[in-house]
Amino acid sequence: MATVSVDKLVIFIASLLVAATVASTLTASVVDLDQTLQGSGLAAADKIETDVDIVGDTGSDAFYNESTGNVTLLVKNTGQKDLYAQTSQIDVFIDGQYATVDALSRPDNATGAVWAPGEILRLTVSHSLDAGEHTISVHVVGDEETVTVYV
Repeated sequence: MATVSVDKLVIFIASLLVAATVASTLTASVVDLDQTLQGSGLAAADKIETDVDIVGDTGSDAFYNESTGNVTLLVKNTGQKDLYAQTSQIDVFIDGQYATVDALSRPDNATGAVWAPGEILRLTVSHSLDAGEHTISVHVVGDEETVTVYV
């Protein structure tokens, strides 16, 4: 009868070890999942609060200067948060190709690195445009604004 008790004790201890291993693995997985979801939530909130619009008349001579080959975009921060008024934070694509922002200024001559909601930035991009239709996209912190222009 003692052998039956020892056998049951060994099986009981083994099942406790298996249960403890499974529980610790699941706990670690749940913690990792929680951290991932928190990070995704913060990134999504950041994108929701960020919004920009290309403003102004894209058909005017002020938009594209044929003699210099410069495209000038007026971009307004229409979101709820401050953005950085730096060329490293703004990406421009013309007809699907990356175009470097050569100059960044403000029509109101304000200074500083903060691009507050409601403020407009003037972006100058050196990129020759042929006659016809062109698609221009401005990307800022996950937000994208696209406009189609005709030259």
